[in-house]
Amino acid sequence: MPKGLKLTAFLLAVMLAAVSCGGKQEQKQTAQVQTENKEDSKELKLLFPQVLERDGAEVDGTFVIGLASDTPWKGVFNTFLYQDTPTYEAMRPMLGNFMAGGPNHEIIDGGYCNMTFDREKKTATYHIEPKLTWSDGVPVTAEDIIFCYECVGHPEYTGVRYNANMQNVVGMEEYHKGEAKNISGVKKIDEKTVEVTFKDYFPGILWGAGLTYNAEPYHYLKDIPITEMEAHDRVRKAPLSCGPFVISSMVEGDILEYVPNPYWYGKKPSISRLVVKRIQPTSVAAALKAGDVDVINFNLDLYDQFVELDDEGKTKLDANGKPILKVDNIDILGAVRGAYGYVGFKMGRWNNEKGEAEMFADGGKFKDKALRQAIGYAMDNDGIHAIYYHGLCITANSFITPYHPGFYDVNRKGYSYNPEKAKKLLDDAGYKDIDGDGYRETPDGKPLKINLLFISGSDVAAPVASYYIQNWKDVGLNVALNDGRLIEFNAFYDKLTNDDPDVDLFVAGWGVGSNPQPNSLYGRTARFNRLRWVNERNDELLAKIASEEVFDEAFRAQAYKEWDENILEEAPAIPTNYRIGLTAINKRVKNWDKRFVSSWDYCDLGLISDKPAVNTMK
Repeated sequence: MPKGLKLTAFLLAVMLAAVSCGGKQEQKQTAQVQTENKEDSKELKLLFPQVLERDGAEVDGTFVIGLASDTPWKGVFNTFLYQDTPTYEAMRPMLGNFMAGGPNHEIIDGGYCNMTFDREKKTATYHIEPKLTWSDGVPVTAEDIIFCYECVGHPEYTGVRYNANMQNVVGMEEYHKGEAKNISGVKKIDEKTVEVTFKDYFPGILWGAGLTYNAEPYHYLKDIPITEMEAHDRVRKAPLSCGPFVISSMVEGDILEYVPNPYWYGKKPSISRLVVKRIQPTSVAAALKAGDVDVINFNLDLYDQFVELDDEGKTKLDANGKPILKVDNIDILGAVRGAYGYVGFKMGRWNNEKGEAEMFADGGKFKDKALRQAIGYAMDNDGIHAIYYHGLCITANSFITPYHPGFYDVNRKGYSYNPEKAKKLLDDAGYKDIDGDGYRETPDGKPLKINLLFISGSDVAAPVASYYIQNWKDVGLNVALNDGRLIEFNAFYDKLTNDDPDVDLFVAGWGVGSNPQPNSLYGRTARFNRLRWVNERNDELLAKIASEEVFDEAFRAQAYKEWDENILEEAPAIPTNYRIGLTAINKRVKNWDKRFVSSWDYCDLGLISDKPAVNTMK
């Protein structure tokens, strides 16, 4: 998820030049950021390339991918059961490109499973690659797709993927209620084809709304009760794969060892062993310099350990305009990430009986929109990005990101730093410092203390939290860390999920995924709606985005614009940044690709030396 850029209108050129592992044709596509004045569009210039391709013959060896995290992954290696990003990242070599994405991440041909969409019939049809086979030698079939639907729709399924999109599948709700033995809208056409029928047909389906994205092995998991599946060894220790690699051994939560899937139908990997291991964030620099990892995404707070900076903290460039590195055994790639940071307000709780969020009856601490907006205007995100991230973040102006260039509007006005405006909003709403202690009281004269939940995990987490707290103090708001400390990743989300009453405000991030529809985070029935925000106008606009009229491009652009403007005005959250993801790559690595639309796959991994390069610079 960026750099010292003032984001004006820009053009994202997305080139799909690699041949996929399944032997698909070369693809080239371009995506345009939508702006009010297209003539003002400019190219987004990144300091680092997005693609690495090195000359040299490939050799066999062990490829090591590092995952920087202070938290072990939960290790639920199943696509309808996992919930945490670290687990997803750890299992990506076994998932590969099950479905391929276009310039705005809409589903296109080129994956292990292609899709056809029929608007008139309201159907989406899976076409599984005929040679696609599980790592135990059993072919991937229609039953494996149907199995995913039946598990997600099972009455005892408690995961997050039974949502409004799945409920839009014909017969899903009846199946979930136990009123039907199967899902009438999910039909096996033949051994490699499944047709899904929807109640309402809307453009989000082209991005995967109501689709499984992956298959899971019916023959391997069918006898495990859904309530026991998440804890079962066949999910946690010995999952099957239909991708290029399969797990061969592990140290739970810390190390996965992969070997090539012997039944993989596509390009055969040139390496015989792939290791994914967790690296403490504080150890990333040492691991890279020693050649202990071949590839790792690293936090921006480590940037100055790899790149020369001037006295103002800006990146030093050589005569060719390239960043000057402090280490000589790596290259660095960078790309806009499909995520954004935000500050969220806890505005209610989850109602299990209704299966939806509900607002606090009394409105809670943040019932006043002016208070929420003031908190947004008080935040100096530009300052944080310059001081702690060397300008490698773009201050967010919208809840829609550049990751979906066809939907993003660079001219949207977000919450830029304006403490005077924040003070006026608070004054006009009646939040005033009555007792002279430097902090404002509520309009009815009561003390206002706001508890902030903030994740640990990087060297700059504490100073960034302190910076925000000072920003809010500067406008008279008393904000303090929950329990006086930062909190680790899993505990952070446990508190939000369980609606801990001591949490008022939290700083988090959201991966937008391929589907630009925002209902999975901001919908009334979305379990990921950790704000617990409910708004009738938001309901109407989400419904508009999900309507058939949105197949019209102009209508679609207007629908997304109206939704974004409404949520920015209501401010149940404040978007803070778009990020550039940085990846360090050892000099022995043949290739890597960080473009957000690409046919590159894990079977393309290669090494040009059997020994990793080590840093020789001091």
